[in-house]
Amino acid sequence: MNRQKDKRFDEFLSESFKDGACVRELRLTNAELQYVQLKFPKSKVTKLPETSDHSPKKIWYEVRIR
Repeated sequence: MNRQKDKRFDEFLSESFKDGACVRELRLTNAELQYVQLKFPKSKVTKLPETSDHSPKKIWYEVRIR
């Protein structure tokens, strides 16, 4: 990801996990998934079952940051 996308994605993550939330279902690209794992090295990421909304670029994951 480039710096502009990193900044926007970082803001998205901050918004997703605000108010003490530690578990979210997020639809991520491979690059976004790697960014999440770098930002939250102790996170637990689980790939969710595929839905009928197949996107070749994004996959649903459950992300636990605590």
